[in-house]
Amino acid sequence: MVHLAKNVFLAALLWATAVFCPPLFAATPDLQLPGGAVVELRAFPAAGDTLLLWLACDEGHGKWEPKAAQALAASGIEVWLSDLLGAYFLPLASSSIKQISGAEVAALIEHVRVQSGKKKIYLVAAGPASLLVLRGALEWQWAHPGNPALAGGILLYPELYAVTPAPGMEAMYDPEVGRNPLPLFIYHSQRSPGRWWLEHLKVELRKNGQRVDSLVLPGIRGFFYSRLDATPEENAMAERLPELLQDALKHLQSTGNKP
Repeated sequence: MVHLAKNVFLAALLWATAVFCPPLFAATPDLQLPGGAVVELRAFPAAGDTLLLWLACDEGHGKWEPKAAQALAASGIEVWLSDLLGAYFLPLASSSIKQISGAEVAALIEHVRVQSGKKKIYLVAAGPASLLVLRGALEWQWAHPGNPALAGGILLYPELYAVTPAPGMEAMYDPEVGRNPLPLFIYHSQRSPGRWWLEHLKVELRKNGQRVDSLVLPGIRGFFYSRLDATPEENAMAERLPELLQDALKHLQSTGNKP
């Protein structure tokens, strides 16, 4: 009798947990890329008409990405976390990013577009993964001319160099930079070396006629929300990640591609 009562209690507890503590993200169909690799995806559904496709490059397994995604979903902004590098067991590095083709990123964008309906999609990436935003968006637009579903991009401390610049030498950017197909909003870190090339980078990103705006985040380094040695200032900025993404979205949505 005691065992029966205990089992009934446990069953009731599991039911209550399922009802009152639903999963923070929804199961989504994995994507098989043209080359056979499988990209795992996590979606944080929301009822609004805006979707952030975050090219997290670690499927958002860090502390702050899923936390931000949950907060954004609660505010009505749907978020999908993806990991293209993980599909090929590649480390997060510029050399790895260069191995991911625009067709593979475009396939991811189209998969999310089909799964999510008619929502406006904004791409998000940080550091060297920012190149995937440009490369994938360009490829997707070539395959879907005139389709307005892909509306813009948000880049965090982007690293878009063709080669890492030597001290005192002018930065040289990847060819995709000059072909940027999207309105962009850039957050750069004040204590990142790339911050000093920000205006130069914006000039290059605007060569294809797109609007590109930016804001420098004070007192922090690049990768501020994924550092093991994060300072109190960097942790405080990581707490603001949902707010930063919301502000960038509002800016993109209010200005679009207006000069």
